[in-house]
Amino acid sequence: MCKFKFDKSKKYIRMATIFLLLSLILALSACGQSSSLPEINIKIQPTDLSAGDVTIRADVSNFELLKEGEDPTLIKKGYIIYYMDAPVKTYYQHLPIGRAGTYAISYNTTHVWKDVTPGEHTFSAQLLDYSKSPLPKPIFTKITVMVGPPKGDPSIVVITPQNGSQLPSGNIIISVVINNFIISSSDMGVINRKGEGHLIYYIDEEPPIDQGVPAITSTSTVSTDTKYIWKKIGPGKHTFSVQLVNNDDTPLDVPVIMTISVDVTP
Repeated sequence: MCKFKFDKSKKYIRMATIFLLLSLILALSACGQSSSLPEINIKIQPTDLSAGDVTIRADVSNFELLKEGEDPTLIKKGYIIYYMDAPVKTYYQHLPIGRAGTYAISYNTTHVWKDVTPGEHTFSAQLLDYSKSPLPKPIFTKITVMVGPPKGDPSIVVITPQNGSQLPSGNIIISVVINNFIISSSDMGVINRKGEGHLIYYIDEEPPIDQGVPAITSTSTVSTDTKYIWKKIGPGKHTFSVQLVNNDDTPLDVPVIMTISVDVTP
């Protein structure tokens, strides 16, 4: 009787040992599978971002990206789609594109977003298969950061025409370059953000600079273009001015204006 109980105990011990070994094997197998899944993470440097160009760097593992010139239908590699301030579209076997200017499909692990405005922004990145569709199990990541105003004082440089030049009557093109200031149409008329706004063009008048009051006149033109055409300008001495303004058309805390004078001949 005692012998029987002893044998039965050994049998249970063997079964328990086998069960533990199988559990360990399955656990190790699962770990091995999870470590081989594709991964993507994004980094933004420096952390104290200023408005302007923002570079996104993607760390990709267990996933092969296409190289320039490779045929995706033959190589079966994939892409990265970058998003800015847009939802990540994860529908399988559908192009995950969004509104123009909010996404970019690439085979590079870096992407530069141009003219990023001050304020809070969310940057995302997702892995795509060779057909530019999300993976069966979507793999993506995102990060939200605060972007500060451009570094340095804003300024305007008039490229053409030159101050004091002589021009024939007719159309006159004013062309400028803007430094340390983001020209944006997306928030015109909305809340002001330091370092962001647009332009106002003037002819033969003093640009208004009263704080908190829109710097618009009856003959001025509000624009986000760094080029403006004044049409049918007659002979005589004329002044052309350009002012940087906030989103609500008011002058900056320290007004930024550039004025030139030209002689227009008959």
